[in-house]
Amino acid sequence: MNYSSTTYRTLVLLIVLTLLGARAASAKTFNLGLMGQEPAEDIRKLLPVANYLGKELEKEGFTQSKVVVAKTMNEVATLLREGKVDLHFDSYARTLALSRLSGSAPILRRWKKGVAEYFGVIFVKSDSGINQLEDLKGKTVALEEEFSTVGHLLPKFMLMERGLKLVPAERVTRDSVGYNFAYWDENTMLWVLKDKVSAGAMDSQTYAELSQKHGDSLKVLAKTPPVPRHVVSARPGMPQDLLARVKQILMKMDQMEEGKKALQQFDRTAKFDELSEHNTTLIQKLRKMINAELKNN
Repeated sequence: MNYSSTTYRTLVLLIVLTLLGARAASAKTFNLGLMGQEPAEDIRKLLPVANYLGKELEKEGFTQSKVVVAKTMNEVATLLREGKVDLHFDSYARTLALSRLSGSAPILRRWKKGVAEYFGVIFVKSDSGINQLEDLKGKTVALEEEFSTVGHLLPKFMLMERGLKLVPAERVTRDSVGYNFAYWDENTMLWVLKDKVSAGAMDSQTYAELSQKHGDSLKVLAKTPPVPRHVVSARPGMPQDLLARVKQILMKMDQMEEGKKALQQFDRTAKFDELSEHNTTLIQKLRKMINAELKNN
């Protein structure tokens, strides 16, 4: 059968397009997710890790990887439920909340900024006359935000353990402790220094950095129990063989030169390792507090 040159070129083009279409249809993307307000910066930090995972998962049929940034926890939960995000990186409390909202499962601990675990502090002005948590009765404390692990939930847990009742600041009485959300650690520090509140809560590392320039004008009143610095969670329904492979890749990243470089760009991550729930009592209490917060939102 003879074809004109035009017809031949058309047939070749159709075959190429068909093959490209078939390849596109079979293409699989592995998506990594974060929650943040600066998508461009968040994508820049996490993309090297996504690219590394994408290359390592080629044998599993993945042809590319992407970073997805959501602004709210409900958006993240929806993305996880719908399978549009495969792995998510977040703080301990938000990870537990997302597990409740989406069915996602915490799988690994992330050593964010080289730190495996961290804790929070409740601090006051040195000349405040406040020397123990019970002295906060009738006063107000600045917390970070609803699902902050060491900036809200753990400090609240400590206060409740002492029998103190926490209420919104506008409803504080002499027998309770009022609270406001400051949302930024810098706000918390400023509010305490300016006597807008009597005490503040934040993670110990940030407190050490921000309090340096204020000399002896501040003091730590109490420290929270330690918790994992950051957590990796997997979407619900991820096949077990894929999950095992992903964990294997992440836990070996710090042993590979290319992997080390990708981790360093992701907020100086040192490594990923197994998540150990060593304080089950604390975890159970945190889950109860998170459930209460979810009902109020």
